[in-house]
Amino acid sequence: MMTDGQFGAPAREFDFFISYSPADEQWAAWIAWTLEEAGYRTVVQAWDFVPGTNFIDFMDRGVSESLAVIAVLSRHYERSTYGRMEWQAALRASPESPERRLLTVRVDEIPIEGLLATITYVDLVGVADIDAARSLLLNRVGQAVDGHARPGRRPGFPGTGRGSGPGPLRHPEQPNPGQPQPSALAGPGWSGRRRPARAPLYPQAAAAGHGARDTVTVLHLAGPDFGRGREPDALSRQIRGDLIMLRDAGAPAPDLMVVTGDLTASGSPRECDQALSFLTALRSQLDLSPSG
Repeated sequence: MMTDGQFGAPAREFDFFISYSPADEQWAAWIAWTLEEAGYRTVVQAWDFVPGTNFIDFMDRGVSESLAVIAVLSRHYERSTYGRMEWQAALRASPESPERRLLTVRVDEIPIEGLLATITYVDLVGVADIDAARSLLLNRVGQAVDGHARPGRRPGFPGTGRGSGPGPLRHPEQPNPGQPQPSALAGPGWSGRRRPARAPLYPQAAAAGHGARDTVTVLHLAGPDFGRGREPDALSRQIRGDLIMLRDAGAPAPDLMVVTGDLTASGSPRECDQALSFLTALRSQLDLSPSG
């Protein structure tokens, strides 16, 4: 846990709130795991948003009680309403030094515009080497925490010879990454975490290693049947939890979603609207193309 001082704030239960689009959950998980390996405490929706939790309350506490917000920038995040609310709240919390309250990590080839363009970001686009990516992330986070970019080792003499010194600084309270981490947001609704037992794959390296596709992964959703006590929000949370468990067990991300059975109980306009909104949101969450 970080101490007070660098950011002018009291000691907190955790350090970083990871703000991301659901389509970039692999990136958020890798970033959170990497930071926790270095001794930081993180809050990430995939691990800390447990059933029965009010999402707005979760988001508000995560942003307001963290040392800083780390935004995962991508084309999905640009369209994320909640993502915009989170990074804007972080900027409002520290208007004089926004780069100290909001850290950004670019994982997609997109231009950074508007207020976000004023903040120097960690650029992981095209970085396929996991060690290089880890070093970029931890160095930038360390610089933000320290308030300067002083290197962790002595610079080499420009004339002759090379400098020597200690390696990159790590957080002093480094935990055992194999041990389960407690929930960072204590209180009702935060009774535990869904942190995976093994380190997530680095998304850029995994993507670079994929060759020609010879298999297709299908997500089968049988009969949502809206109108018979099935609520879109409850079903969405249930499916999201199931997908997280499948992913943690090593299952690949779905390439295609197939819905069979009854979408609605009676076919009323309200039920049809519920079904359309639910399926559209789920498709967006899975980053599936509407045209197949």
